Amino acid sequence: MIDYNALVKNSNAYRIMMGDKAFGRLSHAYLILTADEDKLSQYLKIFAKIIACACGEPCGKCRACTLIDKNLHPDVLMYPQQEKSVNTAQVNALIEECYLKPIELGKKIFVVSNAQTMNASAQNKLLKTLEEPPENVYILLGATTEFSLLPTIKSRVKKLEIPAFSKDVLISALSNECPDNERLYLSVACGDGTVGKALALYGDEEFNNLTELLVDLLVNMNSSKDVLKYSTLILDKKVEIGRVLSVLECLLRDMLVALQGQSDLVGNTRLTKKLKSAINFNEGALIHSLDCITKAQMRKKFNMNPTMLVEWLLFQILEGKYKWQKF
Repeated sequence: MIDYNALVKNSNAYRIMMGDKAFGRLSHAYLILTADEDKLSQYLKIFAKIIACACGEPCGKCRACTLIDKNLHPDVLMYPQQEKSVNTAQVNALIEECYLKPIELGKKIFVVSNAQTMNASAQNKLLKTLEEPPENVYILLGATTEFSLLPTIKSRVKKLEIPAFSKDVLISALSNECPDNERLYLSVACGDGTVGKALALYGDEEFNNLTELLVDLLVNMNSSKDVLKYSTLILDKKVEIGRVLSVLECLLRDMLVALQGQSDLVGNTRLTKKLKSAINFNEGALIHSLDCITKAQMRKKFNMNPTMLVEWLLFQILEGKYKWQKF
C-alpha cells in the first residue's frame, strides 16, 4: 500500500498547514494545487485529517482519520461525489450543508476535488461563502491548475502547492506496489513526478511496447532509411511525443553511465544489456544525442509538427553516431 501521508509530509504545503494548526490560525479556506489529478483526492484527505485529527499530526488510526479515509465522516464532506466535475448543484448542496451543525467534530470540513472544473456560475455561488464563512467551517479546494479559477476566489483562499516528487522519492514510495524495479524506473522517469502517471505507465503494456521499440531503434537504426522506418513506427503508436522523448532520454542516460563504468547508476539493467549491442554510440555520440533530446523538448514547446520533430531528432542521433567516431 502506498503511504501518501509520507509523500506529502515532506512538502511545504503540509508543513505550512501543520504550522497553521499548531499556532491556532487555520485559514477558513485553502487552495491545494498538484499536477497529480489521479491522486488529488488522496492528498486532500491528508489535509482534511490535519484539521480533523485530535493528535498533533494525522495519525491515520483514530476514528476521524479512519472515517475520512473511507469517505464516511459525517462532518467531512467530499465533492463531487460521483461526477468528475463540480457543478452548480453541488456547490448549492455544499452551501446548504455549511449552515448545518456538525455531528462529531465541532467543525465541518468541505473537500472539493477538481475545483478547476467549476464554471463561473458555480464559483460565484461559492464566493459568498468564502467571503463570509460560517463559524468552524473549513473548505479545501483541490485543483490541478489555478488558471480557470476566478481572481475573486483565489484572493479568498490560502494557496498551497504540492510540487512534483523526485524520482528517488517516487521509486521508494511505489516499490512495494510495483515490484518490477526496472519497469518502475522508466515509469517514474516518464511520470512527470506524479504518483498517478507513474502507476498508469507501470501497468500500461503500450508503454512497455514503446520502450521496446525505442531500444530496437537505438540498436538497429544505422541509415536514413531506418530513420523513416522508425519514425513511422513511433508515430503509428499515436503516443504523446513528450513520452517518446522521456523514454529515449532514460535509455541514453543509462547507456552513458554504463559506458562510464557507473553501473550502480543504471536504472534499467535489462534494457541496458540489450543496448550494449548498439554500435557507434561512444561517449561523445551519447552526449550529443541527449543534447538533441533537450533541443527537441524545446521545439515541442513551440508546437513543432510531431512528424517533423521525430524525424529531425532521429536524423540528429544517426548523424551524431557517425560524426563522433572521428574523435
